[in-house]
Amino acid sequence: MPDTAMTLQSPLRLALRRVWRQGGARFGAAVLAIMLFAAVYAPFLAGDVALVWRDADGWRLPILSDLFNKSSYGKHHDLLFNLAALLLPVLLFTGWLLRRRWTLARRILLGCLVVAVGWGLCQLPLLPSAKGWSAIWSLRGPATETVAVATEARAADRAVIAVFPPVPHRFDRPYAGAVLRAPLERNPVTGARLWLGSDANGKDVLAYLLFGARISLTIGLVATGIAMVIGTILGAISGYFGGKTDLLIQRVVEIMMCFPTLILVLSIVAILGRDIFVIMLVLGLTGWAGTARLVRGEFLAQSVRDYVLAAESLGLPRWRIMFRHILPNALTPLLISATFGIAGSVLTESGLAFIGLGDINAASWGVLLDQGRSFIRYPWIIYAPGIAVFLLVSSLNLVGSALSDALNPKGAR
Repeated sequence: MPDTAMTLQSPLRLALRRVWRQGGARFGAAVLAIMLFAAVYAPFLAGDVALVWRDADGWRLPILSDLFNKSSYGKHHDLLFNLAALLLPVLLFTGWLLRRRWTLARRILLGCLVVAVGWGLCQLPLLPSAKGWSAIWSLRGPATETVAVATEARAADRAVIAVFPPVPHRFDRPYAGAVLRAPLERNPVTGARLWLGSDANGKDVLAYLLFGARISLTIGLVATGIAMVIGTILGAISGYFGGKTDLLIQRVVEIMMCFPTLILVLSIVAILGRDIFVIMLVLGLTGWAGTARLVRGEFLAQSVRDYVLAAESLGLPRWRIMFRHILPNALTPLLISATFGIAGSVLTESGLAFIGLGDINAASWGVLLDQGRSFIRYPWIIYAPGIAVFLLVSSLNLVGSALSDALNPKGAR
């Protein structure tokens, strides 16, 4: 009976069970879960806008409106994470209700699709306003339910009840008088503790790290996603068609692999600018060669199997054979490669920022590391982001190694 029950589970669930048996994978997954939680719920953990506010006008939740205010969160990736913070409890409950009907992979895809559609709808002018139609995510005046307003109200003996995030500091706001404060010292402006100190601009390092997790995860996922799409398409065409097509594509792959990637990235970023989305695009467009060779090898092995020959004899279109029949059987090494690819993208972006080619307007851990070089006597500026990068990259590598062992047919036995 136990064997029968195991065979009824989805392949993804079985693979995750094998991964979870490894101690390193459990540690890596725990660290990744903590960082993902910190990235998604960063506005609820660090910010100067009240979570709950009560005054003469009654009770309200200012944070909910501020999440979709461009003056507070003007980056597209911030909108994505803010929306995910609101939808995640609903998606988890829906996934739990569908646990007996849908596989784990299908429920994860549904959740990603819902968040992606919601992200697009938030940017469309769907709400009527005095000036016409406006989007949910739009530019509005700054929130008035802040730490400073609450302090002034209490000083004037006005009845105000406010609940603020555990770290009542904005990640991008410099506080005068709080420059290079040591960990656990208090911010003279707000009176709150700076748990990890402040940087040379007077910004809270802990708040910066929480929002920096968004940048690192976004860069890793987007850059690796671009590389995976390009590499999968070219590798599939190369491996399935073979001949001159394979020869031509592999020569291009070899050129990309032989050319120093870091020099190419440095050159493109120096020309196009240091915007965070340019960095994502450059990392994705220069990191697909390894994926292409990996997919090519899988397609070469799968294209001579009986099921492929049967599909060809039935007259199915080649694109359908490639991406509907062969590709699902070649996903195992892609999943492993994607995990290591995300780690590599995070490390590369941090390295670019460390040498001064990062986006100074983004809360990047590498930018904080670069700043720490000039203030070596204030080690918390270096240690905090350095440990964060180390933990994220190491955790991804541990999970990738565990996936490699779990998805290996010999290891699965």
